[in-house]
Amino acid sequence: MYEQVDGDYRALGKDNPRPRRNFKLVAGLGLLICGFIGATLAQTININANDRVEFGQGIVTLKACDSFISISLNPSAATFSGVNAAGAPYENASRVRSILFTGLDTRACAGRTIKLQLFAGESTTAMYLFSESQTATSVDSAFLVIDADKTLDRALSITLLNSQNQNIERSSTDQSLVYSTNSATYTLEFSAPLALMSDVSRVSVETSIT
Repeated sequence: MYEQVDGDYRALGKDNPRPRRNFKLVAGLGLLICGFIGATLAQTININANDRVEFGQGIVTLKACDSFISISLNPSAATFSGVNAAGAPYENASRVRSILFTGLDTRACAGRTIKLQLFAGESTTAMYLFSESQTATSVDSAFLVIDADKTLDRALSITLLNSQNQNIERSSTDQSLVYSTNSATYTLEFSAPLALMSDVSRVSVETSIT
């Protein structure tokens, strides 16, 4: 049993391990991923009395701030080399280049911060998402800060934090957030991605009051 914090409310997630991880491509390219809140896979995990995370065909779908949000990963070109989570070397592989958020209601989530992390296998240590050029820091969390002003345009209502907890607005040399008016989606992109696509098995999403 794991605790999930959403603002001032706590709830317990229910374990229901799955024997296999299924990966599919989003729009022919993006990796569909198993959902995760806390530190375990499950079919349904309660966040609090009103919000829960549910799992479809590998796409993370959660109810947060009274709205459903779907999250999917998009791969980079298969040009990276390194060592995977099992310690084996890899070459010409894809990393997580960007993360797509669909259905994120900035008015319902006004005044909250969304923290996202990726995990490999059963590890409780978050994977590194990207590296920061100026600090040479490997970053394992992405933070989306949603403005408390509900009148702001959706394209301007979310900003990002760097590894020093500084607000960088919507873009830096290391990460950027773009809103598409056509699809009403947000895309968080990393300039120097680190997370190997084939290693990702779980996604952790936490919301808190800013």
